[in-house]
Amino acid sequence: MPSGKDRLLIALYARGGSAKMPGLEDTYHWALIVGPKDERRPGEMGTRFHAKEKVAVTGVPPRPHTVWTYEEKAITLRPTAMLLVRIVIAKVLDNKRLQAILQGIPIRSDTRDWNCVGWVQEAWEALVQDGRALGTSAKSWAAVRDTAMSYVARKKAAHRFDGQGDYDYTRAATWDMLDGKELVP
Repeated sequence: MPSGKDRLLIALYARGGSAKMPGLEDTYHWALIVGPKDERRPGEMGTRFHAKEKVAVTGVPPRPHTVWTYEEKAITLRPTAMLLVRIVIAKVLDNKRLQAILQGIPIRSDTRDWNCVGWVQEAWEALVQDGRALGTSAKSWAAVRDTAMSYVARKKAAHRFDGQGDYDYTRAATWDMLDGKELVP
């Protein structure tokens, strides 16, 4: 019998700025999304968890600067202009436990070159180590990272993001690591 459990996905979004990480992971903004296995029903919602930068004004005289913050937000599962790809990385067994773990992942603003990729990696590793929030899942962070980076590169080469390809732009490009297949081209 097929499982109807929610899914945990990595989402890669377009972002400005130049990449600094050796593997160029920070070419993209990384987030986690929890959503239903079958998201084809109109108005289907999910939750995005991520570390994001925002502008804060502090000091005397007041000066703007960026700070990292944690955000947990209900989102539509329809694609946005900034969402590039999603990768299914796990089945969710316990949503409340997953949420509590993600809420406990620290924001490491004081760590040089820390970013959303670091937050997603730490979150993923904490969920896997917990052993009770997730069911079937990808095996390692390296596999998750490499799959996400190769999938977004393939989609870019196939003109998924520049309007030159023939795609259903009402659905986000999605790869399923659990089944090893593309769900949405």
